[in-house]
Amino acid sequence: MSLEQLKADVAECVALLEHAKSARVKGALTQAKAEAEREIINLEIKARLAAERQAGADSKRYLHELTDYGWDQSSKFVKLFITLAGVQNCAEEAVTVKYTDHSLQLHVSDLNGKDFGLTVNNLLYAIDIEKSYRKLKTDMVAIYLKKVEEGQSWDVLTSIQKRLKQKQDNELAKESENPEGALVNIMKKMYNSGDSKTKQMIAKAWTESQDKARFGSEVGGLGNLGDL
Repeated sequence: MSLEQLKADVAECVALLEHAKSARVKGALTQAKAEAEREIINLEIKARLAAERQAGADSKRYLHELTDYGWDQSSKFVKLFITLAGVQNCAEEAVTVKYTDHSLQLHVSDLNGKDFGLTVNNLLYAIDIEKSYRKLKTDMVAIYLKKVEEGQSWDVLTSIQKRLKQKQDNELAKESENPEGALVNIMKKMYNSGDSKTKQMIAKAWTESQDKARFGSEVGGLGNLGDL
């Protein structure tokens, strides 16, 4: 029997007791009322214990940080696409996005026993919080960020990416002015990020190139002496 039905039974017993005259009837109604109240207490305890167990299970779920996503834009929106298998089966309230004018935070609760989150801070330009929204698609969450300034083109998603791009462009410009120095920098980067085998190969190539350069210089020097 449901909690609502039991409460209705108690209310009916109370109403009948007010009009009962026989001691036997009053006793039966009082006993029925007590039994219904006891069942109400039992159901409330079970419901509370179930809620506490669920809260404990929720708190133990590990939050998986999402880092991979694609993005695109139109004249009005910047669109993010986050691949997440089975997300279309989640309840609407289990997939939330919090916005500020320069950030977003996606949270997916209890998808196959796991929580998932994605945070993007320092958006390149301001967004309209009220007009931004998300959609659930098959194995995907699509987030639509409304541009405050429609028609404005975003060449990157965040201001941090913008600064990194500018730094890389400056480095490329410097390297184009000094091709030899650019080659040295590339080899240094490959050496620092490579495994032991890669480092051995780069070290060998570098040594050989230096030997060739030194050998070529010596040959050039001998030729000049012969001319004398």
